[in-house]
Amino acid sequence: MKKKYIPFLSFLLLFLVATPFESGLTIENPGWNTVIPSTSYLEIIVWSILLVILITYWIILRKGKIISSKIFAVHFILCLPFVFYARFNMFISMTTAENSKDILEFITLLDIAAYASLFLFLLSQIIFIIYIIKNKR
Repeated sequence: MKKKYIPFLSFLLLFLVATPFESGLTIENPGWNTVIPSTSYLEIIVWSILLVILITYWIILRKGKIISSKIFAVHFILCLPFVFYARFNMFISMTTAENSKDILEFITLLDIAAYASLFLFLLSQIIFIIYIIKNKR
């Protein structure tokens, strides 16, 4: 396999991991019918951004250009935390809340993790955009 396909295939895999596939969790009790949506807006936003990134990598690949392996590695590694946070945030919240003695401490830690992963994700997008603009000339 050629080295130039690695960025596209890596983001394709990340895109598939980020794809929201649930439609909701239905709980039925006599006289009650509750649907809890399991796909969050955050998942949809991250999925949309990854779709744009995937299309961008595909266009670069079709033009025959090769992405710098350092830029790709930084971009991919910085995207990972936020994609996994966005995809599994409900699961993380549910499992950790059940095991947490101090809910305020838990919320604070979850907020720190969310903002740190968001910062890394945005930083990776800025680095990628700057790289694309510089190499377009």
